[in-house]
Amino acid sequence: MPEKTSSRLMQNFRFYLVLSLSSTLFGIIALAAMWYQADKAFAPTEHQLTTMSMARENLKAKLALAGKNTVPQCAQIATGVYLQSLNFHSANDVHISGYIWQKVPIAPDCPVQAKAGFYFPEAVEGANELRKKYEYVQGNETLHGWIFETTVRQPFDYSKYPLDHQTVWLRILSNDFDGYSTLIPDLDAYPDTGIKSYFGLDRDIVLGDWQIDETFFDFKTATYHTNFGYHTATTELNPELHFNVVLKRKFVNAFVVNLIPMLTVAALLFAVLMTISRKRSTLAFNGFSIMSVIGTISALFFVVILSHVNTRTKFPAQSIVYIEYFYLLLYIAMILVVLCSFIFNAPVNVQRKLVMHDFMLPKLIYWPSLLLAMVLISYWALF
Repeated sequence: MPEKTSSRLMQNFRFYLVLSLSSTLFGIIALAAMWYQADKAFAPTEHQLTTMSMARENLKAKLALAGKNTVPQCAQIATGVYLQSLNFHSANDVHISGYIWQKVPIAPDCPVQAKAGFYFPEAVEGANELRKKYEYVQGNETLHGWIFETTVRQPFDYSKYPLDHQTVWLRILSNDFDGYSTLIPDLDAYPDTGIKSYFGLDRDIVLGDWQIDETFFDFKTATYHTNFGYHTATTELNPELHFNVVLKRKFVNAFVVNLIPMLTVAALLFAVLMTISRKRSTLAFNGFSIMSVIGTISALFFVVILSHVNTRTKFPAQSIVYIEYFYLLLYIAMILVVLCSFIFNAPVNVQRKLVMHDFMLPKLIYWPSLLLAMVLISYWALF
């Protein structure tokens, strides 16, 4: 029975080879299509503020939701941001520098007197530098400008690395802790603040592995669950001004750094698999031995593990990221190739039952199986 099956397999070798190549090509196309879709998967943020009137209406709605009185316009401080550098120091620490300005209304009759000043509540201790650059009176307002440099600590989701999109925000709060002064975005200071546009940063800013999708201002509500010692009720929802920068990782850079080495290791594993044969003449020609296979796999294992550790150290607080599933696939492939080499020493009848016709089946299904696993993992992790 095994001999008949082997003969039938040999007769249909061309069919199985074409099926294997077709499956491999389909896997490559499907994987490339999913990577392209994930890389381009960007939807503009719906709650961004695009005009001053929209900002004031949004602030009014959020204050009403928090049970606070509406802040008069004479107590609203228009605040603008212009970034000159943005750099990830670690997975959660972002170094930002640039300009911030505030337009403080001059209104002696206003029931609430606005006060200039701000701070970044997420700044890392000792990593915040602020220097007053200018102060002018123009019309019925006083313009204050600062140069700032700070490192902010924020949570990011790297589960789709290296096909991830991240939003870096600058949370800006007024120094007026009593809450009489309220910050609103100075959207009139930018030529274009529409959807999908980016503003408030240097056009020549160097972002390394990142590129910009969009920037925008918005109000986010914060919950503190305390009254900070005041004899008032705890405020659960506090609108706070945020300047957001939406970034997309450059896929080509990540592909070269992560995927090309893994694909190279996968190709070398396939080359090792191709040296395994039931024919003594072929084994002698290939210089095959179990120890040589184990030695080669061990060398490849150290290459993969070093790359894996390097990736893991980038995101110590993150659970397993997308690219790490491919490392796990390579570990499994290594184990299976080593097991195939041990079958060589099994009795002939066992070899015929496990691997027919000179180990043809493992060689034909190697790439289709590997790519199918990558496609399934990609669909589950990215969509």
